[in-house]
Amino acid sequence: MHQLIALDIEYTFENNLIYEIDTNGVITYANSSFAEVVGFRKEELIGKNHKIFRHPDVPDTIYNKLWTIDKKMKSWFTTLKNIRRDGMYFWSNIYIRPKYDSNNNLIGFIIVHKPASKIDIEEEIERYAQFHKK
Repeated sequence: MHQLIALDIEYTFENNLIYEIDTNGVITYANSSFAEVVGFRKEELIGKNHKIFRHPDVPDTIYNKLWTIDKKMKSWFTTLKNIRRDGMYFWSNIYIRPKYDSNNNLIGFIIVHKPASKIDIEEEIERYAQFHKK
């Protein structure tokens, strides 16, 4: 898979974006809004690792901590800068919750993106800058 080239152009969206991943980070479901915003057809997304949306501005430490899978994990929330297929970026508030099978085994995660507020974006930019100084 080729690396996307980041452009300094923001893409904005209004609808909730929803996708699901398995415990290896492989996309198993994506709604039409998510596919539209990230610039892929839904069929292209299924089977890809969700890291394809990782923007290079996001420090490794933050990204790796966010996506480290803990079997006792509960739902969590974060703000994240993402990259589209065309290189444009978008900010979203992300709500993540674990998904279990009928035997209560963790089988993946449901991820919902909503547009991030200006204050959330400013706070996250500041947090990214602290990691880039090190």
